[in-house]
Amino acid sequence: MKNITLTLLSILAVVTAQAQSCPVAGTTTISTNPNTYYPGTQATVNTGATSITIGAAATGTMPISIGDLVLIIQMQGAEFNSTNSNSYGDGIAGGNGNGYLNNANHLAGNMEYAIASSNVPLAGGTLTISSGTSFAYQNSNYVSGSFGQYRYQVIRVSLYYNATLGANITAPNWDGNTGGVLVLHAVNNFSFAGFTLSAAGAGFRGGGSRQLGGDAGTNTDYRTSANNDNNGSKGEGIAGTPRYLNNNGSLLNTGNQGYPNGSHGRGAPGNAGGAGTDGNPSANDENSGGGGGGNGGAGGRGGNSWNSNLAVGGEPAANFAQRAANRVVMGGGGGSGTTNNGTGTPGSGFASSGAAGGGIVIVNAKFITSAGTINVNGADANNTVTNDASGGGGAGGSALILSTSGHSNVTVTANGGNGGTNTGGGVAHGPGGGGAGGVVFSNNTLNGSSSVVAGVSGTTAGAINFGAANGTNGVLVQNSLTTSFPLRSNTCVVLPLTLLQFRAYKLNNDVIAEWTTEQEINFQQFEIERSTDGVNFISVGIIQGRGGSIRTNYTFTDVHAADYGNKLYYRLKMVDKDGFFRYSTVELVRFDKKILVNVRPTLATRGEKIVLTSATSVGKYNVRLFNPAGEEVYNGSMQTVRYEIPTEHLSKGFYILRVFSGETSESFKIVVQ
Repeated sequence: MKNITLTLLSILAVVTAQAQSCPVAGTTTISTNPNTYYPGTQATVNTGATSITIGAAATGTMPISIGDLVLIIQMQGAEFNSTNSNSYGDGIAGGNGNGYLNNANHLAGNMEYAIASSNVPLAGGTLTISSGTSFAYQNSNYVSGSFGQYRYQVIRVSLYYNATLGANITAPNWDGNTGGVLVLHAVNNFSFAGFTLSAAGAGFRGGGSRQLGGDAGTNTDYRTSANNDNNGSKGEGIAGTPRYLNNNGSLLNTGNQGYPNGSHGRGAPGNAGGAGTDGNPSANDENSGGGGGGNGGAGGRGGNSWNSNLAVGGEPAANFAQRAANRVVMGGGGGSGTTNNGTGTPGSGFASSGAAGGGIVIVNAKFITSAGTINVNGADANNTVTNDASGGGGAGGSALILSTSGHSNVTVTANGGNGGTNTGGGVAHGPGGGGAGGVVFSNNTLNGSSSVVAGVSGTTAGAINFGAANGTNGVLVQNSLTTSFPLRSNTCVVLPLTLLQFRAYKLNNDVIAEWTTEQEINFQQFEIERSTDGVNFISVGIIQGRGGSIRTNYTFTDVHAADYGNKLYYRLKMVDKDGFFRYSTVELVRFDKKILVNVRPTLATRGEKIVLTSATSVGKYNVRLFNPAGEEVYNGSMQTVRYEIPTEHLSKGFYILRVFSGETSESFKIVVQ
């Protein structure tokens, strides 16, 4: 057995985590969504930033702690041309009146993992991270005439050693600030156990339709104000959020236009489906269909107007052209059709709304060990409409699967939702366009049943599509380079070290930390950390590991520790040669409560009794004596005002006498000669 003793004066240095704390080996069964979702509230996070202000968690019960893995992801953030012409969207004259500008302000889809170096409660606060961000992030509200809202979120990701699903797990629906994403990580094995990870219909929302009686405008408009009583509502996407939404089956009025120069009309901003522009806007009675949302492919065009048969249905949403294994977005929402009769269920015109796109699912593990499904399909539009137009389908979402093996067990569907069908009351009214297929990246070959198929258009009287179009298929990329995925997510490994025990106690005005290890393979060092509040720790010393497989005892003295407070917390940070680390349990040391035990003599001749006396009434004190190797050589119970410890059995040398009462203890140095 080796014994190492080191006494150092305290060196104050703020601890910055360099890699994530590792999970304890074992298997965890997951039956509910383990993520916690915080909205990003800091207006601008510059590249290289190490702190981010985040709001109160909208969903989830586990706050962020030091060493936790978090995913930072820009959900919305793109500009577009809002002129009232076919240049709408990408700014290209003669185009489809859809898309966005791929300029310096195009941030949507940027994402990265980070390691928390501060605690953040569920109420929100400032998150500090161990290294600077690789991308910039922005949070801003809609600015009239300029751009739609920009939104990013920070997701706490639970990290498991082995994980197995115990139920189907679903992402929370996107609410305009958080949600729409599901992230699961296992250091070793991940088992679907036949269950499904789903973000189906959890992505960008469809445009919310209302029964309207007509207003000023022309049947060639690409954008009109939502304050006007005509046309349909555009869907939601990377370029913003319209005023009226199909919010999980209910009409939501956000209170602002959401898109520059209006959120109604056939122009399709970003990857959102355009809304129907009515063929007779003054009465809003020549109804055209909504366009489908986009992602891996483009959405389908909405159907033509009743009576006039004009091709003024919602324009097809553009695809997300910057897709990559480290940059994906949710499926765009479908645009709504126009409605003056308010037919279908729900009533008041809402049945003509567009449908939601699919969200994002990310799975990262060393091995995937059993079959299961990932579903990020877009939602289908409503089919109960009769004498009005229908909404567009939602686009398929996105999925990232990273593992060294087992992908053939995984079936991923990122299909587009179908456009809405109507009866037309016997006469054709515009059906909805189909939603685009989504985006899937995998670093190995998935199950052959995986698909990114587009949704089909709806139909109307006579079973015709009446100008409505299917979406286009998405993108399925297999055998992608591992390095192309967002990294730092699975770099954690279980440390090659066994910590048998760790304890800390006071000795006069010092604190003694003692611990025992074995199996130190590829191990670097111990960092002894102190805290005055049990939350924020600083390093007070470092001891190098000695390596080898035999049991080793360590001792560290924090000199004059009592100067830093009456109640101190200690832990070990155990770091291997690759920079990975984990923490020990936390030990509490109190200086504020005295047992008032007197010990005489502290320099004793072998055979002489060591006498403990107390001037107060005594409850029950535990009395323990340790040799220099940290081995316990005596254990007794003091229940009177006087207590004697025999020394005949002790070898000559020094010992540590510790007296315990609950959480309080005192220590004394004893020398036997």
